[in-house]
Amino acid sequence: MVTTRHSIVLTILPEKLRDVCKLIDDEMPEFYHLTTITGLDEGNTIGLFYHFWKGREFLSIKTSIPKTNPDIDSLNEILPASLLYEAEVKDLVGVNFKGNPLMNRKLVLPDNYPAEAPPPLRKEANPEKIRKLMELE
Repeated sequence: MVTTRHSIVLTILPEKLRDVCKLIDDEMPEFYHLTTITGLDEGNTIGLFYHFWKGREFLSIKTSIPKTNPDIDSLNEILPASLLYEAEVKDLVGVNFKGNPLMNRKLVLPDNYPAEAPPPLRKEANPEKIRKLMELE
């Protein structure tokens, strides 16, 4: 038996993200599950991928925000499942999701993660330096 998966990626402007995700939630109920949000350091920008799932099909919405000002509105009012995914992306890539109540705490990083260190999945993060700052070496 051969199984196939279909995947669509739509790239949009950050200011359209809420409208597009609301449209998916309201008008495309077959894509009923936000499976995760992926943050990717693209150099000068942070790419955000919102992955929706329907059986063997995936719909991903991609947007990019400036790395120098990594703020974007939270989707937790539209998509409650985004709450924890946004907190994870904040910890690992450093995006601030405005309106997400979890932005003032760490979700996946240890409490002693150095405030002066970049988020661990940023290109400028130096694992050896971070380990030293955390007194692990």
